[in-house]
Amino acid sequence: MLWIALAAAPAAAAESRDLDALLAALARDSPQSIPFAEFHASRLLKQELIVSGTLEYVGAGKLARVVTAPYQERTDINGDEVRIERAGRPARRFSLARAPELGGLLVGISALLSGDRAALKREFAIVYSAAGDGWQLELTPRQAAAGSVASTLRVRGSADVPRCLTVLRDGRVASELLLEAATATDLAGSRAIHCGEAP
Repeated sequence: MLWIALAAAPAAAAESRDLDALLAALARDSPQSIPFAEFHASRLLKQELIVSGTLEYVGAGKLARVVTAPYQERTDINGDEVRIERAGRPARRFSLARAPELGGLLVGISALLSGDRAALKREFAIVYSAAGDGWQLELTPRQAAAGSVASTLRVRGSADVPRCLTVLRDGRVASELLLEAATATDLAGSRAIHCGEAP
């Protein structure tokens, strides 16, 4: 079976080079403000909840999610601390350790936008695929808290632009974050293109 291993080695090396090139291309200078629309489905909701706003990337380990509709809320993540402010309510603070999904989102987005390949590879098992200009990364945390629901962050994009971030829980879509949504005149169509079938 040695010939199989020798044949697979160049393909694996090429994939690693392609992934490294993609991560380098995705790196952005901070600060960055990215408009988004986020879609949530739940058995408790009669219909899908759609919220919109901006993601503010301040630098490595710092991210803000600012919701402007249908309500106003700001979530700041700074290192291990989370602060949530919502109109008409007192601010809440808690450790990121209490919100592993937020933690995964922070590390994933922060590592992608800062071009920190080492952090991404250290924290996640990465499955990379591409076709044409389209690409997909599936990021599964290497260390999940005991008893927690398995979550995967799926990132899809084209060229050097991430377009859709999907949180999967046990293989099911929990939420979809469509980036640059403010520029989309057809939200449903843009979602279908960027969050739909894998490349």
